[in-house]
Amino acid sequence: MKEDEPQRRRRFNSLFAAYGSDIVAYCGWRADSETDAQDAVADVFLIAWRRLDAVPEGAAAKVWLYATARRVIANQRRSIRRRAALHERLAHEQPPITTASSDREQALVHEALRRLCRRDREVLLLAEWEGLTPAEIGVVSNCLAVTVRGRLHRARSRFRTVYQELAREKRTDVGRVRRPRSVAQEGGS
Repeated sequence: MKEDEPQRRRRFNSLFAAYGSDIVAYCGWRADSETDAQDAVADVFLIAWRRLDAVPEGAAAKVWLYATARRVIANQRRSIRRRAALHERLAHEQPPITTASSDREQALVHEALRRLCRRDREVLLLAEWEGLTPAEIGVVSNCLAVTVRGRLHRARSRFRTVYQELAREKRTDVGRVRRPRSVAQEGGS
């Protein structure tokens, strides 16, 4: 613990004790819901803790906290508007036309991904789903791009093997199901 850590805690606790109820009330009437208000209060005091050195002394601290709360609530509202716009945009998009064979293939892909280890699955999804380059994946996973290229090569190979095994299993299962039906149908004719 730093030497000034107890002093920081005391200052933060006194700040919260002095102005916490004011910020709760302010967020309560400004936020769109009670949950948003609670989240805003938590964010305000988290920001205050992180930037405690920037919080002014005395009564000016209350104004700083109000200004911070105002920005937090504005950010919440922007986020809600963006989310609503995304939902609306997605609602108006036509769903992709899927066929039974593409549904089966998609199920095989998901199952093959589930059977891979976490690291293989992560590198594959970052490369294939998110479209990141090996250098970008290296930044995300905190390793060199050359390391990512090797992991990606091995993950693709493992995925291919698992996918092919699953596809063979499904074809075999489908074949087993079809034979008894055809025999039953022939006998009933």
